[in-house]
Amino acid sequence: MKYIFLIALLISSFSFAAEKTLYIRSKDTKIFGNPDFKGAPVAVGQPGDSVIWKGADPKNKLAHKIVLGKKEGFTVQANLSTQKPNSETMAKDDGKAIDAQAFASSGAATKALSDAGLKYAGQKKGLEELTKGLMTAEGVAATVDEKAVGELASRVGGSK
Repeated sequence: MKYIFLIALLISSFSFAAEKTLYIRSKDTKIFGNPDFKGAPVAVGQPGDSVIWKGADPKNKLAHKIVLGKKEGFTVQANLSTQKPNSETMAKDDGKAIDAQAFASSGAATKALSDAGLKYAGQKKGLEELTKGLMTAEGVAATVDEKAVGELASRVGGSK
């Protein structure tokens, strides 16, 4: 009797592991209709999208079968996560989520103009002029708003 219970437990845990909710972790994750990743994608996932994971393909272990909404297809395991990715938010954008890489890049640009960055630039030949130029460009950029960008785009033929 105890062995029947263990076998039933193993079978139920195996079937539970066969389908699991995972999350897309990479931006513009392509989901292909076949495990060789050829042809046009059947869907494109974004970070935080929940998918049903159906397991690795028996012939191509790099291809993992997933269901995103009503679309079923294959992607690589690196695009999947067991936890929903955290989205970065900014107060100036009314708390709306932004791309984590864009958020990190915005911080990297401002570090060059910190007190430590300015001190370092003053010690290196050529960097002081470059830093002054960056500070000027940053000051000019701070005066431009979305309306001005839209007006300029309409004058030069860009999109609105």
